[in-house]
Amino acid sequence: MTATARPGGRILEHVWLADDEAKLVVSVLAPEVAGGARRDTAGPVTIVSPHPVTRPDASGMYTTRPAEVGLHTPRTGGARIGWAGTAGTAAIAAGSTWAAGPWAAMAVAAAGAGVTAWQALRRYTRTAHQWTEGHQVLTHHDDRDVVRRAARNVRATAAAWPDLRAHVALDDPSPVLAAQLWDLTLLVGQRSTARQLRQNLAIAGVGVPAGSATALELADRIAGVNQDLAHLDAVIRQRQTQLWQLAHQVRAFVDEQEALARARATIRDTDQRRGGPATEPAPNAAGELADHTAAVLAAYRELTDQPAADPNQPG
Repeated sequence: MTATARPGGRILEHVWLADDEAKLVVSVLAPEVAGGARRDTAGPVTIVSPHPVTRPDASGMYTTRPAEVGLHTPRTGGARIGWAGTAGTAAIAAGSTWAAGPWAAMAVAAAGAGVTAWQALRRYTRTAHQWTEGHQVLTHHDDRDVVRRAARNVRATAAAWPDLRAHVALDDPSPVLAAQLWDLTLLVGQRSTARQLRQNLAIAGVGVPAGSATALELADRIAGVNQDLAHLDAVIRQRQTQLWQLAHQVRAFVDEQEALARARATIRDTDQRRGGPATEPAPNAAGELADHTAAVLAAYRELTDQPAADPNQPG
C-alpha cells in the first residue's frame, strides 16, 4: 500500500471529530476544547465529546451546553521547549561564567536562546500549517450527519480488521480509511460552499425585474450551482455507500467465522461425547471462505479506487 501525502505535508494516519452545539470540527490534529472532553479512539478515528459547561445565555439565564471546540491552532509544545531551553541555557551559562569568564557565558546564553527560539518557532509554524490545511468546520445538520455516519463505519472496519488478517492479505487499512474519511469531509465542505453560493444567488435575485439581463444571468448561475450540488450529492452518496459496504462485509465475515467456529466446536464436542470419529470440515468450507474474502477485497478496492478529493476545488 502506498501512503499519500496529506494536509500539511503529513501522511494522514488519524482523524479527530469534535462536536459541540454549533459545529462539527474534523481535523488531522487534535483540536482544543474550552473545557474537559472525553476522547474515544477506535482505529484511525478519535471522537472528542466535550463535557457540558454552564454559561450565561442572551436572556441572562445560565444553561448547560457542551464546551466549545476551538478553531485556533492547537498547542504545539513550543512553550515547553522555550522553558526547557531557557533553563538549560541558564545552567550552562552559569557554568561557563565560572569556567571561562562572563564573555563566554554571554555567548553561550545568546546561542542557546537563539536555538531555543528557532526550535519553538519552527514547531509552531509546522503545526499552524498543518492545522490551516487540515481542519474543516461543518455547521449544517446534514453535513455533520454524513461525516458522523462515515466515521462510525471507518471505526467499525478498523476494529474488526485484526480478525481478518489471517485470511486477507492486506496491511492495516487505517491510513487508507483515515484518508477516505478526510476526502469525504472535503467533499461535504465543498457541498456546503455550493449550498451557500446558491443561497446568496437567490437572495441577490430579490427585487430584480423578471426577464431582465441580470435575472437571466442569475438564473444561469443558479442552474450551474445546482448542477454542482447534484454532482457532489451523487459522489458523497457513493463514498458513503462504499464505506458502509466495506464495514458491512468485514463485520459479516467476522460474525460468520465466529459462528462457524462455535458450530464446529459444538460438533466436535458432540462427537467426542458420543464416542464417534471426529468430523472433518465440510468440503465446501474453503470455497465459502474464499468467496467471503473476495467480497471484502472487492469492497476495499472499490473504495480505494476513487480519486482523492481536491481541497482547492470550489463548490
